[in-house]
Amino acid sequence: MASIPKVERAVILQGGGSLGAYEVGAYKAGYQLLKYRDKKEGYTDRPIFDIIAGTSIGAINSAILTSYVIENKTWEGSAERLIEFWNYISTESIPDKFADYMMSWWGYWNKFFIDAAKGETARRYYSSKEFAITGAPHVFSPPHAELDKKFFDPLNSWYRYDNRPLKKSLEKFAKFPIATSREDNQPRLLLVTVDVMESLPVVFDSYAKEGGTRESGYGRLIVENNNKGSSENQKIIGFEHVIKYPQGITSDHVIASAAVPINFDYSQIEAERYDPQTKSYKKETRYFWDGGILANTPLMQVVMAQRQYWYFGKKVKDSVPKLNVFQVNLHPARVDKVPWDHDGAVNRNSDISFGDRSKSDETMLLSFQMYSQLVKELIQLAKDHGATQKIIDDLLDRPIPVQERLEGTRATKYRDGVEGAFNIGEIIRVQRKHDDYSISNKIFDFSSNTINRLLQDGYNDTVDGITTLFGIEVVKAAGLEIKKENNPS
Repeated sequence: MASIPKVERAVILQGGGSLGAYEVGAYKAGYQLLKYRDKKEGYTDRPIFDIIAGTSIGAINSAILTSYVIENKTWEGSAERLIEFWNYISTESIPDKFADYMMSWWGYWNKFFIDAAKGETARRYYSSKEFAITGAPHVFSPPHAELDKKFFDPLNSWYRYDNRPLKKSLEKFAKFPIATSREDNQPRLLLVTVDVMESLPVVFDSYAKEGGTRESGYGRLIVENNNKGSSENQKIIGFEHVIKYPQGITSDHVIASAAVPINFDYSQIEAERYDPQTKSYKKETRYFWDGGILANTPLMQVVMAQRQYWYFGKKVKDSVPKLNVFQVNLHPARVDKVPWDHDGAVNRNSDISFGDRSKSDETMLLSFQMYSQLVKELIQLAKDHGATQKIIDDLLDRPIPVQERLEGTRATKYRDGVEGAFNIGEIIRVQRKHDDYSISNKIFDFSSNTINRLLQDGYNDTVDGITTLFGIEVVKAAGLEIKKENNPS
């Protein structure tokens, strides 16, 4: 077996539509920092990230990044590739063309109406309005109406956008299918979507499972147990639902992670469901929505997947490799004042709904980590006081009594909760801040001016964070650029 690393690194990218450009700027700065640190510590072939994970637009960025690395066998130029993608999908809006005039015109009215929008806010607002009518050419189509056939209410018509332009753009910048392996020194791609009928998060994985297959299982773990007092007769059938993709992750899987509810249609993917009557799997079509509904910041999913790979796949009995995380949050965590206009209130509701909840996940994971260590020490204490290995093994191999209530986990006996413990290391969170120009439909604003600003803001905020954590000397040594002012009037 290949050597087990002491530390692995993961990048986690949130969902947030056009705000995904911010992630690219943040990644560019983070890449420069990690490249500098690796060189300083003498690592020459260390991957920048072992795991690349994302939800929604974060899944789009993650897929392009992973594809670039495996296709070019280098991380050099990966940030530039992402920037190239965002320049391609951005569109010069009509307000972009008349930006100077809008700044002047709205600046004039600001003298008389204290609550009037700033010029930059108005540019973003009307840019998103434009795209809502005309579509964004490389992202989504103009809306098409589906008349209400249930209540016959014309006001209840369903307006949806076609996201096939986004899929086409994605396929222009990423090569599919994406299948990677650690043995080939390739990053692991993890993407999150949501099963609409089951209300469960589903993780697509570019690494093969321990059996050599590439698949995603979710729901209850089906276990046949003929002897409830022992694990000897346990037979693991598999998860209730299984999606197989033996060749690797496809663009359909990525788009499933980015299928914004209501705005886009459901993503359809072929799956298999376990039938308890026939005790076999049957093929069926499952429907998926944007992963941001349940896991917009998939820290928990990443940590669980890392543990599964090392514990179940590589049979690591002690703690799995420490996992350091670089996480980019797109939705501001705090604001300086409560909004009192409708658009501002809708905007704040969106930020809270899709904001970072991973700190509670981190607390839970660290608690599991702590209790696992405590159990190990108690086991050692029992050995020191005469308990035999057989007595301990008999206890650890007992089936978990609440197995039928667990979802999405391979654990079937006590041992699975003690060995291969989580090992959470440093988590660096880059947090996009609220600005005075924010609008409620910001995730649909693919205007050129907005995308360029987001790219720069992501870079600047990350450099600021690096400065706070490691000092200005590290910033200079890593070749990072000192903050450029990007402040429209």
